[in-house]
Amino acid sequence: MTITHWSRQFGEKHGRRDRAVAVNAQVRVDVEQQQRAACIERWPAIVAAMRSLVEGYNQGAGLDAVSLVEDLATPGVTLETATNGRRALVIALDGSELTVRTRSGPDDPLGRPQWVSLDRTNEDAAAYLLRDWMERL
Repeated sequence: MTITHWSRQFGEKHGRRDRAVAVNAQVRVDVEQQQRAACIERWPAIVAAMRSLVEGYNQGAGLDAVSLVEDLATPGVTLETATNGRRALVIALDGSELTVRTRSGPDDPLGRPQWVSLDRTNEDAAAYLLRDWMERL
């Protein structure tokens, strides 16, 4: 094997490896972008399901105890109680998942984010996101 022969083989081998890594990285980026686009497409239906749950809660409470404000820039929502210390639940899209953070009162900082996958139906996702929080109000 001559000097140029083995060096060329190394170059070819490493070139193939590097191109494969680049292709795999691009595939991951493409998949993430597709998942994010699918989540953004689903988001209005998830928010509608959350609004329905908030309406049901408020009807059961006999007053507008919980409000839901949509943040179109994020996209995300903030739910806040009118009673019980003005607790809040902040939900935002983060890639192909949601981040969920809580706040105990208006002057308290938001808690650490928890990530929730959207591997449920829209209605089940809304119920999953709100049920525990509403139960603790």
